[in-house]
Amino acid sequence: MKLDQDCVRSILLELEENLSLNGSVFFHQLKDFKTTHKYGFETSVYALTKLIEADFLNGTISRGDNQILDIGIGSITWDGHQFLDTIRDNAVWSKTKDTVKSLSSVSLTVLSNVASNVMKKQIGLE
Repeated sequence: MKLDQDCVRSILLELEENLSLNGSVFFHQLKDFKTTHKYGFETSVYALTKLIEADFLNGTISRGDNQILDIGIGSITWDGHQFLDTIRDNAVWSKTKDTVKSLSSVSLTVLSNVASNVMKKQIGLE
């Protein structure tokens, strides 16, 4: 399955909005997310699991019978916030996607680096 980078960004933004200091977001709550309505449940859950695996989210994935039974998200990690802060601005995100559109695939690390360079140019640091 392909990781949808727009979905990754959207779900991070939405989690930031929905998570509280002592609260969590669980699997069953994802059906109410705007991201899920826009990108579909399977694409959104896949992005969420990859964000946990990449340590951008503090969370757990419970699996059984070769399927996901539950997901719990407690917080966005420091690295997750760093990534999100780099790609948050719509103009930076748009320019970042334009910059990498000719490539067949781009890692989140590369996206973050490109977005950082775009941001530096916009504020006159490069």
